[in-house]
Amino acid sequence: MSTAIQQQQRGQKQKLDPVDNQLHISSKKNAREFIFISKIFLKKFQNVELHALGEATKISVRVAENLQRQGLVTITKINSFTADIEGRKRVKLVVSLQLTYDGKARIDQELQA
Repeated sequence: MSTAIQQQQRGQKQKLDPVDNQLHISSKKNAREFIFISKIFLKKFQNVELHALGEATKISVRVAENLQRQGLVTITKINSFTADIEGRKRVKLVVSLQLTYDGKARIDQELQA
């Protein structure tokens, strides 16, 4: 059994280490959790894309708007698509975020561990 699975079974937390700059937003978590996760992504990558389908588009907009209002990012692009997933047409929203200079310093200070 891998160590990550063993740690999860024991209830130990594991550090999030994103592989790419795409954060997939779901409706299973609230906006506050995704704001925190976005900060981890922004610390590793200067540009982050929030990808959301269907009902999760509201959460992705809320996350992007909240981060911009805090002065951490600027919203550089918003794309919307109609995706055919499992025979159903769904709305897909991609929000591109660019980390600001001030935001980098504030996120580094906030996420010090």
